[in-house]
Amino acid sequence: MKASEPVKAPGEGDAASAKRPMHRCVLYLGGYDPVTPEKFFRRQARELGHFRDTWGVDATVSAPEKSADGQVWRTEIATRADGWTSRTDFRLLAWDDLVKNDFARPIWQRVPLSLGVLADFLVSGTVFRYFFAAWRFALYFLFPFVLSLAFVIVAAFAASLVLRLDPWGAAILAPLAGLAIYAGLMRWPGGRWFVSHLLDARTFMGEYMRGDRADMNARVERFAGEIVEAALSGRFDEVLIVGHSQGSVFALEALARALAQDPDLVRRGPSIAVMTVGSCVLQLGLHPAAKVLRERIECVRQEPAIKWLEFQALTDVVNFYKTDPIRLMRLDKAGSRPFPHVTIVRVREMLAPDDYSRIRNSLFRVHYQFVMGNTRRYFYDFFLICCGPLRLGDRFSLTTKTVTKDMRPETSGPDVPEA
Repeated sequence: MKASEPVKAPGEGDAASAKRPMHRCVLYLGGYDPVTPEKFFRRQARELGHFRDTWGVDATVSAPEKSADGQVWRTEIATRADGWTSRTDFRLLAWDDLVKNDFARPIWQRVPLSLGVLADFLVSGTVFRYFFAAWRFALYFLFPFVLSLAFVIVAAFAASLVLRLDPWGAAILAPLAGLAIYAGLMRWPGGRWFVSHLLDARTFMGEYMRGDRADMNARVERFAGEIVEAALSGRFDEVLIVGHSQGSVFALEALARALAQDPDLVRRGPSIAVMTVGSCVLQLGLHPAAKVLRERIECVRQEPAIKWLEFQALTDVVNFYKTDPIRLMRLDKAGSRPFPHVTIVRVREMLAPDDYSRIRNSLFRVHYQFVMGNTRRYFYDFFLICCGPLRLGDRFSLTTKTVTKDMRPETSGPDVPEA
């Protein structure tokens, strides 16, 4: 089967899959995004409509509910098709409030902090490791710094023009004019190009790696408790932890901390799997100072019952395309199992031609397609994975190494086309 051909939904016409409904818990960790949970679930409901239309399934979603502390939001998604039914307890592990707090800092604080992070990642050699691992990500990492520097040059030029007009009176006005112009450029076109947003994201991840984000540390510990509760509730056939973008780091961190809270978690609960998409794990994992992160990922790797799948795409510059995270972090050992199982996907194949044409030039929209509804049948479909009848490990064959030299799927699962 070619990747461009229609793909049948797993379980369609399969009597065995209809014997009992699949009941899973999905714990979703998004990236450095100020989007509120309310807006997230409105988008989820809209994208669920694409899932219905693409696969011809019935899918209903409940109104979102939040925990007492507002850090976990959940909906119930019921899905039904010929031969199978599924119920998904979808939980959003929210940290948008921490992002908004960062956005509230004045520019005179935000820019120097981001420059400190840039200096750290340059001096440590991490940026150069990015170029060797995935040069597109390296350019993406440097993008907001380059634009900010360009704004500084424009502002300095404008200030020099003011000085030429009146060297004495302009000695005070020139710096003020330069600062005003820089601030204006950061707002527009900088706002359109997400310059401040991306600078803050670089700062946040650098601070977290260095242990300087007590707020996020507490939040990840809270998320770890949510994983333990879901796994030990006795209500689920599968617990699936999904990390998108920077959330991929915290998905693995939270699972490692959950294992620290209950070392027998995988032996007392249901199947546990991690799925990372648009992953930024190597953004920190390649830094020499990220020893704690690598140790925690190693703890997860030591649990043979836990499956970790990572999906990568060429057109998403935010992920590390065609890379093996464990090998690049030097955590692989001779004879060890493939972990994670890396599979390459094509965003173009997820969408109808007109839909892809609309988003292809939008860097972040392409990045978010990993967690959106497909408008074309394809072996990777976020909602089919989260709301379908098969566990993640059953849906994608994990009995052998998932990727070959060119990082294409080596074997086809029940609904996985050949690449």
